[in-house]
Amino acid sequence: MYGLASSIRVLARKALKGTMLKRRFRVVSSLSALFIGVIYVITPAYATSAIGDSNQAKDQLTVDFSGSYRVRYEALNNPIFPTSAESREQSNQRISTRIIFKTTLNYNNVSATLDIRDSRAFLDENDPTLGSNQVNTLEPVQLFVSYKPESIEGINAIKFGRMELDYGSRRLLAKAIYRNATNSYDGLVVEGEFNDWLVNGVYLLPVSRFPNDRDSIDANSRGIDKSFSERKFFGFYAQSPSKNTRIQSYWLKEKDSADLATRNRDLYTLSLDYTKPLGQGWKANAEIIGQIGSAHESASPNDVDEKDVRAYMLFGYLGKQITDNTFLRAEVDYISGDNDNTDNTISDFDSLYGVRRFDFGPTDVYQGFQRRNLKTFGLRSVSKPTRQHNIMLGYKAYWYQKAPEAVDSFIGHQVEARWRYWLYPELRLSLGGAYLFKGEGFERGDYSDNSAFLFTGAMYSF
Repeated sequence: MYGLASSIRVLARKALKGTMLKRRFRVVSSLSALFIGVIYVITPAYATSAIGDSNQAKDQLTVDFSGSYRVRYEALNNPIFPTSAESREQSNQRISTRIIFKTTLNYNNVSATLDIRDSRAFLDENDPTLGSNQVNTLEPVQLFVSYKPESIEGINAIKFGRMELDYGSRRLLAKAIYRNATNSYDGLVVEGEFNDWLVNGVYLLPVSRFPNDRDSIDANSRGIDKSFSERKFFGFYAQSPSKNTRIQSYWLKEKDSADLATRNRDLYTLSLDYTKPLGQGWKANAEIIGQIGSAHESASPNDVDEKDVRAYMLFGYLGKQITDNTFLRAEVDYISGDNDNTDNTISDFDSLYGVRRFDFGPTDVYQGFQRRNLKTFGLRSVSKPTRQHNIMLGYKAYWYQKAPEAVDSFIGHQVEARWRYWLYPELRLSLGGAYLFKGEGFERGDYSDNSAFLFTGAMYSF
């Protein structure tokens, strides 16, 4: 325990020293700096008191500390969506790093969490896919207080502050795992139970990552992330006692301000997700999402036309445990799209704050398909031959749900693979890649030949 305390003190001292010595490592905010200072001061006292009588544990202040360091190399030959004719046969390379430092103070039924992350990218010259989804330098992505009331029936926890969230299928509200920078939100979360259902209510202001201009991102420059009162996200997530049925219902309301350009989205989204074990190793899943409301086609100040939104998404799979360590499934997507921006409706599905790596392949440099205007069919297997190995193999065929005018609807075939190997419990190595055989739907404009992608990386957790 005392070794943990010493490690925290050393890390905190180094963090504070780094912020003074390096210009780009300025103090994140007075609150986060104060939090680190508190950890530094109370840790020796905690290390001493933790040896005391366990009967007094209820009134003790405890510290949970964890983190990780990840480095990854990615290479892409022939971008999927080149921005110009010159970039059609470009080879994009990138080294990305991510450091996580997470600390939680616990006292009785109250806890406070600070999660500082540093996400950077290197070797990314002339890469149009680089953005604030990959670079977010020295930022407190979580800084919240959690209270677990003992006298309020049905309420498990109340959380307030900046936090990550990860619900259900992760197609509407999720934290990033593969992507280098994550999503976070300022707001309130109430976690409770009703008739044995888990029910979480959320009222959030999504956080925008800064800086967001190309030159600053390329230089790994630091900005201060912030949320805006003009963009609100609220609703609930519910899960049945069996965990087979999950419901998500969210409203997203946004409008322009002096510092925020938006599509003025006013969207209501409802998701019904059901999983059914069928016996003898078979399992089926279906998720249906409907979306209505209004929005503009773009965030341009000159776009003042409000249009009705009518969109939907269907996903399903049928799978079987074919061996003791391998699950194989066939999966389909049917996601509404739009091929006419001159009419009065928008039918492109909006995935809000969900992630897509697990459905459509790696993001970041590869930048697979968005969750809109797609029909797909695929096969996917996940094998865990030992506790150290995790192997994923996937195939997917893509079509436009609504093809652009005079364009073939077939987009192409994608194959991918990923291998994870735990060299030690704390050290995970990974290797993977994807290849897109482009179909006739890409035979237009600046689109390039087949795309080949490779990545490898390592993550150390502590």
